[in-house]
Amino acid sequence: MLMLMVVSLVVVAAPKKKTTVFDKGKGKVFLFGVSQQLTDSIVYITFISELDSLDLQKKTKFLPFRSAFSIQLKQYMEGTLGKDRQTATVFYSDNRKKLSKKYYKIKKRFLDNPYTKIVPLDGFNFRHPLDSFVKETSE
Repeated sequence: MLMLMVVSLVVVAAPKKKTTVFDKGKGKVFLFGVSQQLTDSIVYITFISELDSLDLQKKTKFLPFRSAFSIQLKQYMEGTLGKDRQTATVFYSDNRKKLSKKYYKIKKRFLDNPYTKIVPLDGFNFRHPLDSFVKETSE
C-alpha cells in the first residue's frame, strides 16, 4: 500500500516536458529589421516578415534566437550588398498590429530627419534559425 502511494506520488509530481528554445513552436512571430552604419546617413529597413513555428518565451516575451536574426540581417548586408560595419536590430511581436505601429513609428523617426535616407530591403526575408541548422547537418 505504501509502495503504491509512493509510485503514484512520483508519477503525479513528475515534471512535464517543457519546450526549450531549441524546440520549434506552434505560434507565429512577426519581425522586421533595421540596419545602419552609425557614421552613415542611409538606413536600411526590411518589410515585416511572418515566421511560423516560433513562439515568444512565456514569462519574458523574448524572441528565441533573437541574436541569430540580427546576424542574418548583418550577413545579408555584408554579403549581398557589400555594406560593412552595419549595426542590425530586429523588432518583433506576436501581434502584427502592434508591430506595424512600431514599424511606422521607427520609419517616421528616420523620415523626420532631413539628413537620413531610408532604403527598403525587399530582397531579404528572415529564416527560422533551426531550418538552416537542420539543412547544414543533413548534408
